[in-house]
Amino acid sequence: MKTQTTQTRSAFGVWRRRESYLFRLDLWLEELVSMRERRSILREIRGNIKVDAAARDIDTTLDSLGPPRTLARSFAETNRSNRPFWNRAIYWFTGLLLLWFTLSFFYTAGMLSALLSSGAHSAESYFLGLPVSAFNRESGIGIGRR
Repeated sequence: MKTQTTQTRSAFGVWRRRESYLFRLDLWLEELVSMRERRSILREIRGNIKVDAAARDIDTTLDSLGPPRTLARSFAETNRSNRPFWNRAIYWFTGLLLLWFTLSFFYTAGMLSALLSSGAHSAESYFLGLPVSAFNRESGIGIGRR
C-alpha cells in the first residue's frame, strides 16, 4: 500500500515538474512564435519529456533541455520578431496600477493627517483626476472617493 502511494506521489511530482517547465517555455515562446507553432512545439516537447522521463529521472531530462528561455529562442527563426509582448504589457499595467493605488492611498492618508492636526471635519481634493475625500467625524475617521 505504501509503495502505491509513493508511486502516485512520484507520478504527480513528475507531472508537476513537466507542466511547470512547459508553462515557462510557453511564456517565452509566446514572444517568439505564432500560436500554431507554439502548440506544435509544446506537444512535441511534452512527448519527448514523457519518453525520456520514463527512461531517466525527470530532473535529468529537464536539465538536458536547458532553461526554458534558451530552448524557446532555439525554436525562433529570428531572435526578435514584431510580435506584441502581451505578458510584459500585463506586468507593466499591473505594476503601474499598483503604483497608482499606493500613491493615491498615501495622498489621501496625508489629507487625513492634515485634518486630524487642523481639527477640520472633512476635506475634498483631486488626485490625478480622481476626486478623493477624507473625514474626521465623531463617528470615526476615514478616507475615500467622493
